[in-house]
Amino acid sequence: MTSWLDLLLDDASPDALARHHDELRAAGGGTAVDRDAHSALRLRSLLEQRRQRATELSALNDIARRLSTLHDPDDLVREVVGQARRLLGVDLTYLALVEGDHLRIDVADGALTPQLLGLRIPFDTGIAAVVVARGEPVWTPDYRTDPDISHDADADRAATAENMRGLLGVPLGLHGRVLGALLACKRQERSFSEEEIALLSALAAHAAVAIDNARSAQASRATVDRLERTLHWDRRLTRVVLDGGGVDDLLGEVTASSSGEVVFAYAGERPPAHADVLGPVLAALDGGSTATVVDDLLVQPVIAGRRVLGALVLAGASADDRLLLERAAPPLALVLVGQEAVERAARLTRDAHLLDLLSRPVVDAARQLRGAGLDPARTYSVLVARPSTPAARSRLVAALPEGSTVATEGGRLLAAVPVADPEALIGGWDDSAGITAGIAGPAAGAGDLARCRLRAEQALETLVALDRTGQLTSAEGLGVYQVLLSEQGRQNVRSMVERELGAVLAEERHRSVPLARTLHAFLDHGRRPAAAATELGVHVNTLYQRLAVLDRLLGENWREPDRALDLHLLLRLHRALPRLT
Repeated sequence: MTSWLDLLLDDASPDALARHHDELRAAGGGTAVDRDAHSALRLRSLLEQRRQRATELSALNDIARRLSTLHDPDDLVREVVGQARRLLGVDLTYLALVEGDHLRIDVADGALTPQLLGLRIPFDTGIAAVVVARGEPVWTPDYRTDPDISHDADADRAATAENMRGLLGVPLGLHGRVLGALLACKRQERSFSEEEIALLSALAAHAAVAIDNARSAQASRATVDRLERTLHWDRRLTRVVLDGGGVDDLLGEVTASSSGEVVFAYAGERPPAHADVLGPVLAALDGGSTATVVDDLLVQPVIAGRRVLGALVLAGASADDRLLLERAAPPLALVLVGQEAVERAARLTRDAHLLDLLSRPVVDAARQLRGAGLDPARTYSVLVARPSTPAARSRLVAALPEGSTVATEGGRLLAAVPVADPEALIGGWDDSAGITAGIAGPAAGAGDLARCRLRAEQALETLVALDRTGQLTSAEGLGVYQVLLSEQGRQNVRSMVERELGAVLAEERHRSVPLARTLHAFLDHGRRPAAAATELGVHVNTLYQRLAVLDRLLGENWREPDRALDLHLLLRLHRALPRLT
């Protein structure tokens, strides 16, 4: 007959051991048969436990070996979760990892529905949150009825869909940090033994190592990838610069590698796109090179030295786009500075040719005209201006017709304007811009430019002498004041002043009383004593005393309209003379 030892060696089931016991009792066996059966069952249970332990150790050793090679940490994490389910004999296992201010479930084995994957669990609800907070294992025989567990609506819906009951969670701890929790679930009420908690904890430790290694490897790969992309982009952008490419070529290269169209906003200008955002951003840039995100726009400053040239702008940029724009900024600054240098040299050459044309006899008219940026076949007017500020100068240059050529000489601005009739500019002049200017034309060729410049300068100087700032006029537009344009005219004015106002000026010098100024103020205000006295800052009685002296010197008829008009004009000419000599 088969012995108990044979049955155990053949890995007989408990039912087979029970049948053997019944057969021995039927054959007349006594109480010794009961003792042998009990011992056989105990021995079988011990063998089963040791076999289970061997299986668990084998699984742990296999995981440890795979960790040493670490070809794919993500696959290893999935295997850890699957091994936990098989070794513990549970229905469901899953991994909840810390992600910001919540836990997220990304790996599960044995799930019945897709509701579990991607679930976000707040830190104040569920067993996983308690495990992470305490850093120690926690279990419940019935998740749904345990009064000590805080519940979340989304988590409860997933738990109901999976029919979760018995639930064990252990922490994923590494170097004093808790990365998340590994959980094992039964769909019936279930208690967990110390051995099961220890096994799941060991598996969680392996999972923690795999996760940490995966993150480290990912960070290393990201660093290497970033370096490779940086070197790649540097090579491409440098090649564009070395091949003589300009701003548009660089922008095209950057756009080809980015997630959208990259535009360049020049500092000091309001670009046509996103002007409301970029205007303040560019104005606020103080030399820093850090990219700024404003209203979903990535703004990367382009800087040469401490001067902000502008900014590269991209809508909805990614981390790769940020790196690309950072690498594109230095070569773009180099191109811009190079273009500025070329433009400055060309402008200085053009200005020199223009000043030559406007100042001295022409040797090679066609060559000098073209060198100054002028078309020999066109007719020009010459404008000479005295802007009050650099900003006013910039506004004037921007307002000149297309094809104008501008040069600076001292504090004046000289421009050859492609307009045959100066009145075309005079009629649209903005007298609030703070720019005083004279204009002359037409100049039908190079020989006329110097003549027109002289006439425009004389018109400007006369405007300044007459305190008519902010105006634009031609010599013809000065009317009677054209007499001041020539030395002969100015000499005639001096003779008229001596003849008509000589007695007044002599009395003024003798008495040290500003009689000429009093006369001027009185006529400026339409012969109204109160207004004139206010301007002069004297009492009206004082004004009457001075007027009495003027009556004696000029005669009673000087207040008559015609005579007063002549004197008024002569006083204005007299006041302008010192500024023109």
